[in-house]
Amino acid sequence: MVKRKDDVTLQEEALASQIPEFTETPQEEVHVPEKISSRILNRNQVDEEEMADFEKRTNATGLGENIFAKAEARDGWIAIDRRLLGERDFYYPEDWQFLVRPATVEVVRNWSMLDETNGNSIDDVFNEILKYCLSIKSNTGVKTWQSINNWDRFFFVLLIREYTFVQGESKVEFFEECPYCEAEVKFNLDCQALMYDLPDDEVKRYYDRENRVWVIDPADFEIPAERALYLYNPTVEKDANIKAWLIAEYQENNKKKFDPVFIKFLPWLCAKISKDVPSARVQIRKAEMTFKSWDTEMFSFMNDVLKNISVTPSTNISAICPACGEEAVTRLRFPDGVGALFNVVNRRKKFGTK
Repeated sequence: MVKRKDDVTLQEEALASQIPEFTETPQEEVHVPEKISSRILNRNQVDEEEMADFEKRTNATGLGENIFAKAEARDGWIAIDRRLLGERDFYYPEDWQFLVRPATVEVVRNWSMLDETNGNSIDDVFNEILKYCLSIKSNTGVKTWQSINNWDRFFFVLLIREYTFVQGESKVEFFEECPYCEAEVKFNLDCQALMYDLPDDEVKRYYDRENRVWVIDPADFEIPAERALYLYNPTVEKDANIKAWLIAEYQENNKKKFDPVFIKFLPWLCAKISKDVPSARVQIRKAEMTFKSWDTEMFSFMNDVLKNISVTPSTNISAICPACGEEAVTRLRFPDGVGALFNVVNRRKKFGTK
């Protein structure tokens, strides 16, 4: 299990890194419903003709099945079919184009130094992979890789991993019994196996896709308010800058204590949070004033809003049973640890037993 060692634990956990806590074996039995909601599962069903057209244009195969098996230029960038994001694609502007490239030897080497007992180490290595292997283009120019929503960080890391090991040099898989027919089901940890709890369709009308902002007027819900509220999706960039601010405040203010509830709301209240700590302090102070101005009724309303507009990564992954065709679900875990994600399984004779 990932463990934090300092007093900033609660605040860092509030920033929701993309890896759920895990153990080598499941801690509890996972209940599988008779039918799994597509809103929760969010696996992507891609039309065969559309995917064939995509393959022709990009020289790539269907990602999530045998990612980029036809891609020969493994040192180059390749455009990602946004349908792989499933319903989460809705939370990015339509003109954004995501591109990935394989992890470099340097990135893989740094990954080998990962300390799985240190959450900061996992964050840093994940972010380094995205920094060097993810690019975003739009009609207005290049966007920083940190612009991705924080709930998609692990998705893109796995996508890069699959492109890096196109020949299956490093698989993370395990087998379990299908809860429907008791046949053996193979679970592969890839980007399409991830599951998410998604907002209902009825609340999506409050989202401005082009500007990536939720516009909600409390007055429409009989909550007294002078103006509409603007809520902004949490991004990898904001998470990193909030974390830097937390550490600076903690170190400079005699181990200052933070309000974890405010930290939960913070990334939603700010369109941007500066990397420069003094500038971030001004932005965060303004957000805190807004947060503290809410009375009990407004806070209760905002808490409900956050629950309904958040995209929450699940601690489960799914696979299709080859016998009955049903969706089987099991707990997300890493049999050989997180560090094994970018380990190459060599075909040569192994040296030693370690």
